[in-house]
Amino acid sequence: MLTFDDDTRVDPEVTALVDEYVCLLDRRRGTAWLELFTPDGYYLVAREAEIEQGNNVLIIGEDLKRLRARIVSGAERDRRRSVHTVSGVRCDRDATHATASFTVWLDGRPTYCGVYRMALARHDGKLLIRRCEVVLFGDIVHTPIFLPV
Repeated sequence: MLTFDDDTRVDPEVTALVDEYVCLLDRRRGTAWLELFTPDGYYLVAREAEIEQGNNVLIIGEDLKRLRARIVSGAERDRRRSVHTVSGVRCDRDATHATASFTVWLDGRPTYCGVYRMALARHDGKLLIRRCEVVLFGDIVHTPIFLPV
């Protein structure tokens, strides 16, 4: 997986994919958001400490079938408005891995921040997300996570 220390570059197609990722979440368009993933896509959310230690303590770790159910359930349970800000979108030479820093505001309050780490792949000629790791900074997650971050 790509790290901040790797030789990276800016790629307009990757930047557009990450922008679409956050825009669809902010607009609560979960079904369209799922279409950004390959059919074998995987999504996980974990604190940075768990990622660094290499343990398997995940807040969320789901394939698309389970993620689809989370989106339906989360949309009913969580009515908070979200605003994602993203910066530093970078990818490796062949655009198979990307990173982006993010902050999520819920109902006008900064709630989560961290980095997206994505494995990317082409499917039917389109660049999609094969695996998305949402790495949360901070020791404590202060609010439940119902919907994707």
